[in-house]
Amino acid sequence: MGAPVRETQALPDSSPSSSEPDPSFEPPKDTPARRRRVVIAWVLALGWAGVIWMLGSDSFSSSATSPGLLEWLGWLVADLDSRTKYELLMAIRKSAHFIEYAILAVLTFRAALLSAPRNPIPTAVWVALFLVASLAAADEARQAFSPVRTGSPHDVLIDLTGGVLAIVGVVLVSRRMRPLSAETRSSA
Repeated sequence: MGAPVRETQALPDSSPSSSEPDPSFEPPKDTPARRRRVVIAWVLALGWAGVIWMLGSDSFSSSATSPGLLEWLGWLVADLDSRTKYELLMAIRKSAHFIEYAILAVLTFRAALLSAPRNPIPTAVWVALFLVASLAAADEARQAFSPVRTGSPHDVLIDLTGGVLAIVGVVLVSRRMRPLSAETRSSA
């Protein structure tokens, strides 16, 4: 009995000079293990979307979370004037937007990448950006009707920026980590 074979997915070359998908690319075979990975990936992405939806509720408004954050900031940096504390609170809250949606984009990108039978990278990018934009807009629209929250198109832009930069980072890193092709190795 040998070591288990690890299932891998070859990514097609989607360089700017190639406008058509790689004809040698074959989607991975549909196996129970692959289906399970796809389901788990989507459960993680949609579960994280649920966490973001919960964090956008009135329970996590600025008035509800500021006392705890102010206490933490007071412990971390003792002598801060009220203006600096307020600016730090807003920076933390806006950074949370960016980070939450960056994580959502990466999780959705991965789930869509595993699910896409053809052109996986472009498909995964558009699916991830669609989910990020839809959830960001819906959350801010919901907050616009809240008595303790304010919906803001500015926050939607922060959310989209987090998603876009996360996907760009993942694509760039994955391209750098891809093994050299046979042509590149033979010419080196």
